[in-house]
Amino acid sequence: MKTKIINKFSFALLKKFKCRLMVVIILVSFFNIGFPQGKHASSAKETSSDSNLDTILNLKKHSFNFLLVGDWGWNGYSYQTAVATQMAKTALQADPAFIISVGDNFQVNGVQSVNDPLWMTSFENIYKTPGLLVDWYPVLGNHDYKGNPDAEVKYSEISRRWKMLARYYTLVKKVNDTISARFIFTDTPPMVDSYYKENDEYKSVATEDTAKELSWLHNVLANAKEQWIFVIGHHPVFSASPKHGNTPELIKKFKPLFDQYNVDFYFCGHDHDMQHLKPTGSKVDYIVTGSGGEVRKTGKDSNSIFSLSEAGFTLISINGKQLTLYFINTKGQIVYSMTKSKE
Repeated sequence: MKTKIINKFSFALLKKFKCRLMVVIILVSFFNIGFPQGKHASSAKETSSDSNLDTILNLKKHSFNFLLVGDWGWNGYSYQTAVATQMAKTALQADPAFIISVGDNFQVNGVQSVNDPLWMTSFENIYKTPGLLVDWYPVLGNHDYKGNPDAEVKYSEISRRWKMLARYYTLVKKVNDTISARFIFTDTPPMVDSYYKENDEYKSVATEDTAKELSWLHNVLANAKEQWIFVIGHHPVFSASPKHGNTPELIKKFKPLFDQYNVDFYFCGHDHDMQHLKPTGSKVDYIVTGSGGEVRKTGKDSNSIFSLSEAGFTLISINGKQLTLYFINTKGQIVYSMTKSKE
């Protein structure tokens, strides 16, 4: 008799406990689903930033946006397809005005002609979703010089989105009714002395007149009246990566011009990572965004503000006199952001 009473009492307690447990589970589930998490998280590793990215893109959809990606030409291998997939998702929300490629568009030996199969396998069939069917403004990388660099210029004549106007070129884009941005696309491989010692691989560098390009760059910068000035090249001026690092020739040839004419950003690739560098006393922000395909070990030095060895790309969003940069990985996480304002 006592056993039956105890069993009934135990069963009643257990039933009551289960009911309370179910209420707790339902409440927890409700709050998890009903409210975004990690809204103010500073690191993507601490929380899922998918909702964070969505929120930011919703806020930035009326801004002037563009994407940058580098060192991507891997026929869909390495991380190229994964990066392209996330670029497509981001582009549908951010509605970029265009995409900039910072070089090494075709690994490992460039393209030979406008009919080279690599155009389909490494570009057209990879970046094919609606959000990426915008104008692409590329520069040449060292691997592009292993092939026929002029073929990449000529492809602009038959492509509706590939817009390499020349080996180096400039254009202006309106940010809004009162703000404009100057984009200066440089040809850096011929600036690097070591490529002239590798005649079989980089023989095309000798066909470029670097003195003429530097004179052109000086003239464009001297006459630029736009509020934002961006310079794009393949090789870093500054980089803390152990694979390549700084480019002494560009520190000598580019940096004085950037400082003299108040360049806002220099965007590049070559090192397969994400970096933000800014030398002491410099107003120029140096950005490495070269992990659109293969990823390599990164590093840090006295110029480093941020560095990460991870596949991804860059989103730039300009709202008048304020610019925000986002490094985005293949999971759609913002792994780094920074804001720069004009006076």
